[in-house]
Amino acid sequence: LILSNTQDSQTMGSSESKREEEDVVEIEEDEEGLTDTLRTHLTRLIAYAESADVTLQQEVAEKLANEAVKPERQRQIVEVGGLKLLLPLTESSDTEVQRLAAHALANLSVNAENQILMAAEGGIEMLVHLVKIEGENCEAVHRQASKALANLGVNSENKMRISQAGGIAPLIELAKSRNMTVSVEAIAALANLAVNDSNEREIAERGGLAPILDGANTDHLDLQSQAARALRNLSVNEDNKKIIITLGGVNILKKLCRNCPNDRVRTQAARALANLGTDEGEDTHNEGKYEEEKG
Repeated sequence: LILSNTQDSQTMGSSESKREEEDVVEIEEDEEGLTDTLRTHLTRLIAYAESADVTLQQEVAEKLANEAVKPERQRQIVEVGGLKLLLPLTESSDTEVQRLAAHALANLSVNAENQILMAAEGGIEMLVHLVKIEGENCEAVHRQASKALANLGVNSENKMRISQAGGIAPLIELAKSRNMTVSVEAIAALANLAVNDSNEREIAERGGLAPILDGANTDHLDLQSQAARALRNLSVNEDNKKIIITLGGVNILKKLCRNCPNDRVRTQAARALANLGTDEGEDTHNEGKYEEEKG
């Protein structure tokens, strides 16, 4: 990958005509190429990312997104300052650049050590910004940003940081999306955040139980899976139990237990019923909340 930026400049205090300079950064296609380039040319790459040239932004974002798929790259990219590069890309006016940036963040956030570093360097705020954006063609951005928040939400301290950054309300809105790939990732994020007792209350107080129950009541297996896991985590709080029962959650969960072909979904639904104190969950002895999942 070769990134180039053409600039015009004029020598101060002289009448010399403007001269054209081409600034070139070449990323070698080998194992160390990207990290070496980030170490050496980070400031220049950030300038590219901050430029109004969408083509340059897309080149930088796509390269980071592709490299971040590789487990051995995920820690390296963050360690050498890759997040400083992603920040201006998340604020791009181009939704494809934002999608690629969110995709890179989702891949980087799988690494447990990165979850800590990303939170410390502003990654949570970047992602909350992305789940809030409005306009056409934003669904892919929302899906990737929700997945990244779900991954970051595995870390216990990040659960509160995401809440404090205002992440719960937009995730609830995305849980209502008609695009099931978006709602699956948003509910997965809420399920991880709900392991924290304060978040469990906030999700319910902000109206998050209804769209999660709607997800559990679909025929979409991935949506059923994340919704059942979320309901298990959200059914520990006494006030939440009453809301779930009032919204018809017992019948929805019983339906999953009886009809869902997936053993894991049936187990999560049964444990949610056990938390609610229903007969269907009486044989389940491991009540309480469920461990988090990464995307």
